[in-house]
Amino acid sequence: MAKVKAVKYNYSGIKFTIKTRPESGKLYIDFYFDGKRIRRSTDILASKEGIIEVKRVLIPDIAASLLDNVVPPYEEKEWILDELAQEFFILQATKIRKHTLERSKAHYKNHVFPYFGTRLIETLKPIELERWQNDLLQKYKPSTVQKFRSILYSILEKAVDNDIIRKNPLERVTAPKVMLNLQEDENGVDPFTEEELQKILEHANEYKRNTYMKNIIRLMYATGMRPGEIVALRWSDIDFERKTIQVTKTRIRNEDGATKTRASNRFIDMLPLAEKALRDQYEQTQEYEHVFINSKRQPFYSHDVIGVNFQRILRNAGVKARVLYNLRHTFASQLISKGADIVWVSKMLGHKDVSITLKIYTKFIEENDEIRLKKIEKMGTLMGTLEDESL
Repeated sequence: MAKVKAVKYNYSGIKFTIKTRPESGKLYIDFYFDGKRIRRSTDILASKEGIIEVKRVLIPDIAASLLDNVVPPYEEKEWILDELAQEFFILQATKIRKHTLERSKAHYKNHVFPYFGTRLIETLKPIELERWQNDLLQKYKPSTVQKFRSILYSILEKAVDNDIIRKNPLERVTAPKVMLNLQEDENGVDPFTEEELQKILEHANEYKRNTYMKNIIRLMYATGMRPGEIVALRWSDIDFERKTIQVTKTRIRNEDGATKTRASNRFIDMLPLAEKALRDQYEQTQEYEHVFINSKRQPFYSHDVIGVNFQRILRNAGVKARVLYNLRHTFASQLISKGADIVWVSKMLGHKDVSITLKIYTKFIEENDEIRLKKIEKMGTLMGTLEDESL
């Protein structure tokens, strides 16, 4: 007796499940409407063709009888991966930031489309997806391959959601292991020492065209700002009188866009080193809108060129290579290790809440016995004492 696996099908907002009655081998429909569970029998035998008939004929009729406005799903067709990918990116445009979307499109174009873009989605097999992933691992780090894989996985999930395929074939392929080597990972916390920072600053302005580098390095170290936030800074964001820096933008692909999160929109307290860097920069770019401009006297396209220059400075200074982002980590870790209020540090970094800051920087909270004993005394004073009169 024929039997097919239960198939879920979302039509016009109603979630239908198509099942097989074991005793008859015929299909029936199970769904909820207005909080009530409804089952409808059919005379259609369980088969692939029967599923298609239920989707094309019976379910639209049921939806039309229950709803005033019926919105049909994607038409039944054989979908090519690239067709669905373009639909996927259109839908993503309202959900993620523009530069993130453009980066995803680029990853898809360069690392997914050349392999599978013209293929029918239903023909993709786990073994060839695994081969694709292994090929990429010969050229890129596991963390990078994971980004490419994530895009393809999301597109295939959209295919599952719309009953183009029943199961995501990438689920059967083990994801690449992302090595937790914090010194090599882009987001790894490997702060610079004060001695290293001194060497970096001594070599920061060796290139006459890059006179902005020393001020960017000082400002990032003294504020914990992200690189994209720094190159998006405008003089209208700087208040020397109140000693604040307003962060509302980040710069990606020649545009000033929204910051990483809502919490990233913030006012930063201008520490003395930050003020020194900004006043020195003011002498160079006060007549321009942006605080930092490139050698062509234009706003930066992105912070990528600054990262490249930074690596050159590290090599010349004889300092171990780390990404530019570690200046932000250096700001946080040095202050926290010296006893700064972690809530204040979290606010300066633009974290949503202090738990994020603690998760990243707890290991830098160190104190000797002298500091610890003073803290015990201070906390005891704040709490007060309770005297037991019976003693």
